[in-house]
Amino acid sequence: MRLDVVTLIFAVLFVGLGIDAIWGSSGLLDLLLLRQHSNALAAERDKLLQENRDLLSRIARLKSDDDYLQQLIRQDLGYARPDEFVYRFPKESR
Repeated sequence: MRLDVVTLIFAVLFVGLGIDAIWGSSGLLDLLLLRQHSNALAAERDKLLQENRDLLSRIARLKSDDDYLQQLIRQDLGYARPDEFVYRFPKESR
């Protein structure tokens, strides 16, 4: 009889520890959520690093490539060379 009570106490304790390990704070579910959040942050970091590399490349090109600079000025500001015609079409309204 005494052995059954001790076994029952250990079983309840073991089940309680198992539940706490899975659903408790710092448990398995928290670990999975933190890992997912870490992966999302790493992906965002990689994206921002790539954007930074692209911007640095564009800055270097703006400083050294006059043809690229002229292309951007003509494209963004609508400038034209003296021997060119610029045709502007109205945007369609929907």
